[in-house]
Amino acid sequence: MKTSDLRKLIKKIRKKTWLVLLAFALFLVYVLFDQRGLIQRLRLAGEKATIEDKIEKLRTENARMQTEINKLQSSDKEIERIAREKYFMHRNGEKVIKVEPK
Repeated sequence: MKTSDLRKLIKKIRKKTWLVLLAFALFLVYVLFDQRGLIQRLRLAGEKATIEDKIEKLRTENARMQTEINKLQSSDKEIERIAREKYFMHRNGEKVIKVEPK
């Protein structure tokens, strides 16, 4: 397309139309890329979902630990079981036999 043809085309289009198109383009850029724009909103929504999942997992873990705390506070047998399993403790007079896996 020659420059003279381009000038003729531009003259045909009204100045108001150009202003409207320019305003719309600026508005679209603002809506998409502004700090409160659509792209930022979508990114934050994804982060929110991730954080909510982490919160739910932590609540579940917290409930499990609270149950374990309650068991340990109310039962000496539970304390003994954990001492034997985790810390390899034994009663006086008991013989400890270590079994190695194959």
